[in-house]
Amino acid sequence: MLNKIVITKLASFLLFTITFSFSADGSRSSVIRSENGFIDYANRVIVCRGTADINQRDIGDGSLDVIGTNLRLSKAEARSDARQNLVDLIKLVNFDGRIISELIDSDRLIENKIETLISSAFQQGEIEYQEDNQLSIALAVKMSGLAEILVDAKGYLKEDMLAQPSYLMTRSAVPKSKRVSGIVIDARNIYHIPAMVPKVFNEDYTLVYGPRHYTRSRSVNRGPIGYAHSMDDKTVVRRVGENPLYIDAKSNADDVNLMVANSDASKIREAEEKFGVLRDCKVLVLLQ
Repeated sequence: MLNKIVITKLASFLLFTITFSFSADGSRSSVIRSENGFIDYANRVIVCRGTADINQRDIGDGSLDVIGTNLRLSKAEARSDARQNLVDLIKLVNFDGRIISELIDSDRLIENKIETLISSAFQQGEIEYQEDNQLSIALAVKMSGLAEILVDAKGYLKEDMLAQPSYLMTRSAVPKSKRVSGIVIDARNIYHIPAMVPKVFNEDYTLVYGPRHYTRSRSVNRGPIGYAHSMDDKTVVRRVGENPLYIDAKSNADDVNLMVANSDASKIREAEEKFGVLRDCKVLVLLQ
C-alpha cells in the first residue's frame, strides 16, 4: 500500500515538472503540460497536437499535387499522431488522486471507451503550417466525455432529490444581497494538485463536500469543483455567482483532496442548507 501511495505521488509530481512548448499559459497550476499537449482542469479540456511532414508524392501521371492529395494525407497523419498523443496524455489525468492509467490497469474496458472518445476528438484552433515543411493539428476532448466513462452511478445524490429542494423557501426569505451564491476555497497558499473529482474534508477528516452532495449528471457535465487563479477570472462569477462564501484551505498531507477548518466546514453546511450551493456544484478553488 505504501509503495502504491509513493508511486501515485511521484506520478502527480512528474505531471507538474513536464514542460509544454506551444501553450501561452505556462504559469497556471490548473494547466498541466506535456511535450505535445496540456490538461486544463479550469476549462475541463485536454488538448494534444500531432505533427506530420508535408511530402511531395507522385500522383497519377507523375504530376505533383502537394496542395491537394498530399496535403490531405499529411493532415490525416497529423490527426492520427494527435490522437495517439491524446491517449498517452489522458492516462496522466488526475481523477480523484488516482491517475487514469491506474484505473485502466484495474479495468481494461475503460481504455477501449477512452479510445472511442478520442476517435471523436474535435480540432482545437487552426492548422499550423511550419517552415520545415510540416503541419500540426491540435485535437481536444472535453473532461465531461471522460467523466461519463469514469464516474460510476453509486454514491451520488439521487436526481429526484433535486425536484423540490427544501432550501427554496429559506432562500426566498433572505434578501438577495445576503444570499450565498457559491463557495470559494482559497488554496493559493498550500500545495494542491488539481483533479477531476476532489473532495473537501474538515480537520476531523469528516466529508464536507463529495459525491453524496451532488448528482452524477452534474459531476459529469459541470464537474464538482471549478478552478481559477484569481477572483477576477471570468470563470469565478460563472461558477459561484457574485456573492460567494470565501474560505481558506488548510495544509494537510493529502495533496489532492482539500481540508478546511471545522468552523468553516460549519459555514459551508449552513450555506448548503439555506441556498443549495453544494448540490449545484457551485464550488471553486483558487490556485497559485
